[in-house]
Amino acid sequence: MPRGRVAKIPVPRCPKHPTAQITAWGKTTSKRGVLRRYRCKPLHGFTHTFTALTEADLEAEQVARWSQPPPCPQHPDSYVVRNGLYGSTGEHRRQRYRCYPDPTDRTVRHTFTPPLPRNHVHENEEHCDECEELRGIHRGDTAVARRHTWSTRIVAVGLERLSRGESYADVSRWALRVTGMKRTRKLSPQAQRVKDAAEKKAAAKRLRQQAKTGKVVVVKKPSPSATEGRNAWHIAADWTEAFSPSIYEPLDAKLRRQALTADTHPKVLLIDDVPVYGQELDPQARKGRVRRDSGFYVLVAAEVLHDTGTPATKLRLARAMAKSNTQAWRMLFDELGYVPDFVVADSGTGILAAIDAHFDPAVTTFIPSLWHLGNRVETALAGTAGAFRTTTRGTELIPPLRNHIRRLSRASGVLNNTDTWSAWWDDLEQLLVAYALPLDKMRTQRKRSEKLMADALVKLAANPDIPISTGGLETLISKHIEPVMSSRRRGAFANLERTNRLLDLAVARHHGAFDDITNVIAALREDMNPNGGWTVPLRDIADARPPKGSYSSLRDATLLADLARQRGLQ
Repeated sequence: MPRGRVAKIPVPRCPKHPTAQITAWGKTTSKRGVLRRYRCKPLHGFTHTFTALTEADLEAEQVARWSQPPPCPQHPDSYVVRNGLYGSTGEHRRQRYRCYPDPTDRTVRHTFTPPLPRNHVHENEEHCDECEELRGIHRGDTAVARRHTWSTRIVAVGLERLSRGESYADVSRWALRVTGMKRTRKLSPQAQRVKDAAEKKAAAKRLRQQAKTGKVVVVKKPSPSATEGRNAWHIAADWTEAFSPSIYEPLDAKLRRQALTADTHPKVLLIDDVPVYGQELDPQARKGRVRRDSGFYVLVAAEVLHDTGTPATKLRLARAMAKSNTQAWRMLFDELGYVPDFVVADSGTGILAAIDAHFDPAVTTFIPSLWHLGNRVETALAGTAGAFRTTTRGTELIPPLRNHIRRLSRASGVLNNTDTWSAWWDDLEQLLVAYALPLDKMRTQRKRSEKLMADALVKLAANPDIPISTGGLETLISKHIEPVMSSRRRGAFANLERTNRLLDLAVARHHGAFDDITNVIAALREDMNPNGGWTVPLRDIADARPPKGSYSSLRDATLLADLARQRGLQ
């Protein structure tokens, strides 16, 4: 017969010692209210007390369970307790812990923090909006990495916003707003000297102008939002530099494995480039007029995947390069890591030279994009009287020429064999003669494209699912790449590696990497934990600032040649 009173409330188990003897040990009062205290007497180890909430308490008050402290990295089975806070700002105070490796000797102890430090949480106070519950005392937001004040969730959402095309400044201002932080970028001594010299030079110019005209020159101050953006843009830029590989590299490895192991379908690569130009002041122009800068190119590759049973065009790789030349395309092919069976692209000189140099013609078949061919025909007739007409939709080719170009498809029978393909060109020349239009530019296009397509017709007939146009790729570029390279941001890109890591985010978004933000958070934590919570040093890839003027690695064609030479792609 049991002695003593029967417990009305089930006694919980100790999180550290599930098989230990547990007895009620009164109650304690915290900021949250009255909590039940229990005494744990383990078979091995020393006696201790802990607070917990019973099932009845949970159902009545709908609060979080008691959470277990993180294990010590050096002694996973030791006894761990909280040991104060650390951190310079009150909003981001981190929780410190104390480890007792020997349960029989409390004098043997040391202090530690988890690989990813967590924000301090008052017992059963902080509310989690995701699960609509109160958090345990050991379940504050983790820092995204050591020496970073930003939480993992804030960085994950920021990367998602960048992948949609928001600017560095917009995302940085958002981060400051939602966290309530205020931050001003501190310039390096060299950058501060350059800034001071520029301000001194501008002030002297204003004084000379005032002395000459007798009028006071009013200096227009930038808006507070613009000032904040210039001070804060580096926050999101640093996130891109440090954490984009955590999201993109697992996807890159997955796509590479799929391409190397898929033998049932031919490997099809669609490629194209996008010119990107910004604006800069013209030093030879008066009144501060601007001109188009040297710009750069974004080289984009897509694959035809069969994951869902039907072929679908998916973005594979996007790389910013100073030029769209043979070296640039060979560097993109080298990064793919496999040899495609078909390459569909515009028949540009740089692309053709890169394909011939990088791939074996006996293995890889080039298919000139009919979408580009139609555009080339229209461009060749630009400015020719009688070739275009004005409609409510704008200027377009006259109907006979427009309808003839629309026949560039499999369904029309133009690509049945070399005879039907040559007949299409013959009919085009007859149309031009009938409307008294010049033939010289059109024959140049025919010389460029007719043989290339004729060489591929036999393999196209054997593979009816192979695309004959990059129209699907153009849609993906318009939807995913162009928002990132929007006109209002084009002049802001200068660093080669950081820009490419931003493009990686856009490709990852297309593949669903940001569909569930919890998966992004898990990916960031997985990448940081093996390294003890450390990430790469920030601004390690920043361009060096020359004593005078500016430098952009993204627009440096000599750097592109050096990188190609290092990879043996000359």
